[in-house]
Amino acid sequence: MSKNKSIAGKNKKAAASPAAQPSAKDPSYLLSMSHAHSPDESVYGFQLVPAVLFTAIVIVVIRMFNYSRDMSSFYWSGSSSSLVDFFSHYKVVLIVISAVTALLMLLYRLCTQSLTIRKSAVYIPMAIYVFFVLLSYLMAESQYKVFAWHGWNDRFEGTYTILCYMFMLFYIINSVNTERNVKWIIYPLSGVTILLSALGLSQFLDHDFFRTTMGQKLLLPNYINENGVSSWEMVDRAAEGGKQFLTFTFQNREIYQTVYNINYVSFYLTLLIPLFGMLFIREKHMVKKVFWGLIVTIILINLIGSASSGGIFGMFFVVLTAVITLRTKLLKWWKSVTILLVLTACVAYGTHNYMLSYTGNSWFVEVQNAVTSVLNLNSRPEAAGLVPGTPSSTAGSGAIVGQTHLDYFENKGDDIIFSVDGNEAVIKPNPEDSSDLSVLDSDGNELSLISTKLKVRDSDEAENSAFTIDDERFSTVILFPATSGGEDDSKHDMCIFKLADNSQLWAFFLTDDGTYYYTETGSRVKLSKIPTMGWKNNLSFGSGRGFIWSRTIPMMKETIFVGHGADTYAIYFPHNDYVGKHNAGWNITTIVDKPHNMYFGAAIGTGVLSVLALIAMFIIYFIQSICIYFRSEIDDFCSIVGAGIFFGVVGFAFAGIVDDSTVSVMPLFYGLIGLGIAINSIIKRRNNAANGVSQA
Repeated sequence: MSKNKSIAGKNKKAAASPAAQPSAKDPSYLLSMSHAHSPDESVYGFQLVPAVLFTAIVIVVIRMFNYSRDMSSFYWSGSSSSLVDFFSHYKVVLIVISAVTALLMLLYRLCTQSLTIRKSAVYIPMAIYVFFVLLSYLMAESQYKVFAWHGWNDRFEGTYTILCYMFMLFYIINSVNTERNVKWIIYPLSGVTILLSALGLSQFLDHDFFRTTMGQKLLLPNYINENGVSSWEMVDRAAEGGKQFLTFTFQNREIYQTVYNINYVSFYLTLLIPLFGMLFIREKHMVKKVFWGLIVTIILINLIGSASSGGIFGMFFVVLTAVITLRTKLLKWWKSVTILLVLTACVAYGTHNYMLSYTGNSWFVEVQNAVTSVLNLNSRPEAAGLVPGTPSSTAGSGAIVGQTHLDYFENKGDDIIFSVDGNEAVIKPNPEDSSDLSVLDSDGNELSLISTKLKVRDSDEAENSAFTIDDERFSTVILFPATSGGEDDSKHDMCIFKLADNSQLWAFFLTDDGTYYYTETGSRVKLSKIPTMGWKNNLSFGSGRGFIWSRTIPMMKETIFVGHGADTYAIYFPHNDYVGKHNAGWNITTIVDKPHNMYFGAAIGTGVLSVLALIAMFIIYFIQSICIYFRSEIDDFCSIVGAGIFFGVVGFAFAGIVDDSTVSVMPLFYGLIGLGIAINSIIKRRNNAANGVSQA
């Protein structure tokens, strides 16, 4: 009898084996080779290593990387070609390693006849997106191809990085078959989340781990300097003197974790809060429930403590989507939902008071400022916290009452065209005597000039020869005519334009080759009218996004079909729009290297059509998910995780309107989308089986 049982057991295993029950006829697969796993059988654990690396581990990597790039052709970037990165380069290295490893896994499946490819409508927009990414690189200007391939400085989100994103998305969709496979990704992700949240908590409490000796050694390779001293020895010497070897940009208890920017912290946490929140709500085992609850709590502290309104904006859509999808289920889970709401309220209250005590700012103030800028309340001096003639780098708007508004400058030949408060005029230097100026209005009428003595800067001791214009339209304009100089650039003839109610100086070179604006960084630039669209009276919208977006939208006219190349936004932004920066209340030397909108960044880099393909991919996933979770009971691990991922991806997609794509957060995003699509396939197959729908 024992022998017969043994034989029966062997026959049962054989019947369940992939070879005995091939899934070639399963309509849920585009391809299923003869030795492929059955749809309900887990893939081998080692095949999910690339997915874990990509989804959970990439975000942790942080390390100093020295590199060089020829920046001489970018007058606005500074002259240095020696650059340092901490947050992006080695993340990209791990992304590439993940993709290469995944490719080897697919080749292994192919060689062992175990390859399967799920049917999914998202492949179509994915393929279109990849096509335009490659086409944009091929069509990129030759001198900028290196940037289109590798990405911009400190970002490294170039063509090959985006291709890795799409390949890993495809790989994860086709590597997760069961709940066990899902756990192999979710559990490592939960561990990484605890690690990063603890790091963020240390930064929030002003005990940043990276400011410790050990933390700085983790950031720095132990290289030997020219003086023969290693970098780690210098860290130790600085610590002995009570100092830090590394200089940190982040101050005042800011939470940046390992993702470069406080905005990116709230951006990626938008993905994780609904995931772990759903696991907390639906967990029945008390110990596990406490575990998920602790994770949710420390994530909330990091999200709210980062004081970034972008994440809070995304969370609004998370909650909205969850309420619409879950509906009456929330009432059934009222105890857990109430606990979660109380936790959120306690964290919000505690972090508000803590931040207000130590920094004078808080998430509430950040949200207030965001609402104020959206409603254009900064146009009033009392709302913006400004007084006329005192630009602010954070909250200013060009529409301050009582202050002259400078519209634009334009260099045409020897002329300097300007406009203030909608009135245009032209300054005509005398080619024979650069100290002699004439000013004409838009009708060609010469305006009378009044000679006077004024200080160029308030801090100057001596007064200089100056002219004011005897016309009400230009009564605030002050012109300091050029004085003779030598051949050296710093001594060239120069005309200075100034408004009486503003301290900003506008210096123009007068040369044999026409007039040029002389930047504060020492470059000569031709100024022109910059195409703009929208936000004319609210450039401070969204912490300056109004200014950036109003200049970015017109740029898209050139990239409707083909972009300039992935991550080349910084190259094509009109950096010579110094007047626009001034009107936005910025330091006019500020460099705009990203649009603070991941869709706008893609539209410039890989084309508007590529963005439409990307959005189509998201919409397909959203429709698929809401059809499943709107009717599902959500009572098992897969459906709980699937619903949490769905809510998070929705929030992230909306938060992307005000945040940038970056190698710090996008691997997690695409990894979870891939996992979500795979889970949806698992649930759909399970539901069909329960309803008696044939899979053959």
